[in-house]
Amino acid sequence: MDRKYGEFVGVDSLYFAKIKADTEGEYTAETPKYLAPAGEISAEAEVNNTPTYYDNQPGNNYVTEGVTTLTITVSGVPAALAAEILGKDYDEATGTVIDDGIPNPPDCALGYRAGIGKSDHRYTWYFKGNFSGGAEEAATKSNDVDIRTYQLTYTGVATTKKFTVKGKLKGLKRRFGDTTDEKFDPTGWFDKVQTPPEPAGPVTT
Repeated sequence: MDRKYGEFVGVDSLYFAKIKADTEGEYTAETPKYLAPAGEISAEAEVNNTPTYYDNQPGNNYVTEGVTTLTITVSGVPAALAAEILGKDYDEATGTVIDDGIPNPPDCALGYRAGIGKSDHRYTWYFKGNFSGGAEEAATKSNDVDIRTYQLTYTGVATTKKFTVKGKLKGLKRRFGDTTDEKFDPTGWFDKVQTPPEPAGPVTT
């Protein structure tokens, strides 16, 4: 089997970057930070199909896409880091998170790497979204090791900033590439949020 059709095997290199600005004309993000050791990531986009009917049969089908929800399982998230991505208050003096129960998560980009087959990878950046959840479980120790992980939800949306893609201005949700494609170079992928390059000259729409 051609390696470009390899199964997804493994996930690592989980990073996030807080967004500093996202307007019609500007998108900037902080330098990415390592989030946590990743155990599992599943992503599902809300997709709606709306058919139209004429002469008693379907004539067209309109497909729209809403938010993408990522369920992320990690080994654990330190308290200070959890406060940062969930929008909670962290008290530096006491090393504690002070939670008022009112969600106020900052806009963040999310990047990670998934394995493909034996030696290839898919590199991904979601450009804008919010973290929520932080499901925690703990159980008493017994004769067997009962390991509990930490689960986050990331909800990805399209940017307000319009990027030029093949001559058209578009708000973007994500960008990804596979190392099975010889044109894709993952060097420095997690050094910054990998938005598409801006065109050198003026854009006509």
